[in-house]
Amino acid sequence: MYNYTITRLSYLPVFTLLFAGGVCAGGIGGLVIGLLEKDMIGILGGTFFGLMFGLASGLAGLIYAFVFNILAPLTGGLKVRLDTAPAPLQTSPNPEPPSSSDP
Repeated sequence: MYNYTITRLSYLPVFTLLFAGGVCAGGIGGLVIGLLEKDMIGILGGTFFGLMFGLASGLAGLIYAFVFNILAPLTGGLKVRLDTAPAPLQTSPNPEPPSSSDP
């Protein structure tokens, strides 16, 4: 029924994805706060807030991956089933007109 079992996560991809998501979310929130303050220091403070939010999110991801790597072998891991995707229909962009044998 299941093809694979995930029992270990790599730390770098988890940190990278959560850091990028945290920087995007925190950066937008920080810039909004900075723009509402209407001061250059407020805008730079908002970007700093976004960076710190991203780092906090990335560090939380590292903790999640660490706990998962400890507990997954004990609990049997995550069961994952991978299926092949159905082949898409092949349509040509410029279909040729049907040839007729009548001159």
